[in-house]
Formats: sequence, structure tokens, C-alpha cells
Amino acid sequence: MSGIRKPSSIARRSNVPLLGRSRLMSFYQRRATRLAPTLPRPELAAFLPHQSWRWISSYARQMLGRRYAPYPSYAGTGESGIYALRNANGKGAVRISIASDWGTGTQEAAQVAESMAVGAPDYTIHLGDIYYVGDETEVGENFLGTMVNQYSPVMWPKGAVGTFALPGNHEMYGGGGSYFTAVLDYCETGDGGPQKASYFCLESEHWRILGLDTGYNSAGLPLLAAIPGVNQLRWVHADCRMEDGLIAWLRDTVKPQERPKATLILTHHQYGTAFTDEVFPRPARQLAEFFAGQEVVWLWGHEHRLAIYKFRATPGGIGAYGRCIGHGGMPVECGERPQKKAGLKFYDARGDYKLSEGAACAGWNGFVNVTCNGTLLEIDYLDLHNRMMFQECFTAKPDRCLHHEYKNTRLEHFS
Repeated sequence: MSGIRKPSSIARRSNVPLLGRSRLMSFYQRRATRLAPTLPRPELAAFLPHQSWRWISSYARQMLGRRYAPYPSYAGTGESGIYALRNANGKGAVRISIASDWGTGTQEAAQVAESMAVGAPDYTIHLGDIYYVGDETEVGENFLGTMVNQYSPVMWPKGAVGTFALPGNHEMYGGGGSYFTAVLDYCETGDGGPQKASYFCLESEHWRILGLDTGYNSAGLPLLAAIPGVNQLRWVHADCRMEDGLIAWLRDTVKPQERPKATLILTHHQYGTAFTDEVFPRPARQLAEFFAGQEVVWLWGHEHRLAIYKFRATPGGIGAYGRCIGHGGMPVECGERPQKKAGLKFYDARGDYKLSEGAACAGWNGFVNVTCNGTLLEIDYLDLHNRMMFQECFTAKPDRCLHHEYKNTRLEHFS
């Protein structure tokens, strides 16, 4: 993820017959590359709400593009979409690094990626949103580490065993084409091939990790769905429902009711919030068929903050420990006082992260590390400098419930 690149004039000389492949030219190229200027990255302040014209203009250019179809599934791929959750060494604890709303290409996103890599994860999982509209250029620069324009690109870190990604609403603002092709091709399942669909399941003896797609139906009506107030109209509003093919996969392949396990659910969108953000209860209602009477852990993004909720029933009747981890790469929202009735337990209220000169401060970007070891699932919440903000653990119990324990925390206690 270096910001240094070989100048194009020097790179072209590599093709000169004989001389281009010589030791002398190699020395000259290395010296010129070291002296080349460091390329910039987009400033985090460019993604603040008052700069929304940037992504709205990108959205407007893409609004006539159709949503990617047909919806990819595992049918005909030779895969079930269920993969063994395993350590790269074949035994022991499994380490998983997860971030959401990361794809901005900023220095903060690069720092989050570097901090994730420090933990040498077996898996990495992105919960969605490559900005502004997840088109070919933005996916290249902000996720794949491909030089496209005059920005130093950022690459999503790969896990030693597997790498997965879910789509968010921003990928679907551009139709989703680059997500369903380039992003999925970049991801790896751990079974020797790329990710085939926008949903997946990782399983150990005691735990099941479900990555579920709420992004495909999240864009709403072009442009109108981005206007506050107007986007609440039924004929404009996006409900983030999961596609029929995904539900059929849960029912016929994963079979959570027939094969119950302690479950960690991953989505881009939230079923509830203590803040003023819009909520999307439809996916929770769809999952009631599979997790009625069972306690689950549910991580989501979309809201650009870190927030920990009490155990409570979702709108669909599932008992869930909800956690928002949408602080991967966008300016982290701060200053809004949450609602007490919404079940918030802890949240990161820090608002002292310095943006560019003259811009207001924001909260701190970060990610989570999940460690799965037998019946135990431990979640560490870290900021972009790898400082521990919060820690908790869940233990799978035979009665389909979870034993939960809060551990160290630097977050503000709200309840």
C-alpha cells in the first residue's frame, strides 16, 4: 500500500530492447522510483455530509444503469456456500478481522487495513460500502489497490485462509456490477476459488458465521431515495430485503433450524438504532423463520460509528446482541446524543480525531477482531491505531442460548 509508484516515463523504458532489461536500467529505475513524489490520498474531510454533492454527482451519472442481474447464487457453481471455519495452521483458534464502510481510499482506511494485517487474521470480511458508487474506478482505487487516477490506491487486506465481502448500498448505487465481478473475484473462500455470491457461511463445530446480503435491495429509486423525507415514501423507500434465492439457500442448504449452532450474523444494514439513522427491520423479520427461540450476535455497518447494544428482540422476534461497526473508513459520526429507550449499552463518543486543516473533528475509525476457539467467541473492538476500545466474549451453550460477558472497555457507558 505504498504511496510510491514508478513514473510512467521510466516504466516505458523497460520495454526498450536489451537496454530495458539490463542491470543498468534496473538501477536507474529503482533510483527514479525512490525519488518520485508520494501520491496523495483523498482527505477524510471530503466525505463529510456537506460534501455530499461529490457522491450525488457520481450517483447521478450511474442512475440510468440497471441493477446487476441475474442475482448470483451458488446453483451450478459446484459449491454450497458453506465453508469450514479453520485456522491457517489447521488447528487452534481462528482469527477474523472485520470492518465496514471502509472503501474510501483515505489514509485512515489504509491505516485500518495495516492494523488489521498486524493481527495476521485467518479471514478478513468487509461488510460493504465502497465509495461513492462502487464503480470500476472506485473499486480499483479503494478496494483492489489498483492505480487508476492520481491517487495512491488502497488494498483490502486478505486473510491467510479466506477473504469475503458483502455489498452495501453504495455499491448498488452504481448497479453493483463491479462488486459482483471484480470484488468477488478478489475474494477467496479458502477452498481454492473466489467468492461466488454475495452471501456465505463459515462453520466450525460450535459456531456459524453468516454473511447475508442486505445491499442488493438497498438503493431505492434513483436520486429520490437519497433525499431525506422523500425516501420514506413507500414507492421510493428501499427495504433492504434479502433476495428469494438467499432465503432459499438458508432454508435448503444452511438449515439453521435443523442444524442449530451459535450464530454470528453479518450484514451491512441495521435492524435498529439509538440514533437518528433510518432502520431496516425487513431482514430481521425474514430471519425469524430460522432463528426463532435462539440467541444470536449481529454485527452491521451503514451507520458510521461504533455502538454496542443490549440483548433484545429484533423486529422479527429474534433475540440478538446488536453491534454497529460502521467506522471503517468514513468520517465517524459524533456529537449526536443517543436515545435511552433504544437499548444502547456502550458507544464511542470520542470526537477529537483531527481532520484536515480548517475542518471539524470527527470520531475515530476502526475495526474488530473476532477470535473463535471451541465454544468461545471473543470480539475485540479496536481503533485505527490498534488500540483496544472494548472487549467481550460469548460462549455457546447447548440450549441455543449464549453466555455473554463484557470485558475491558474505554467506551462511554450510556445505560
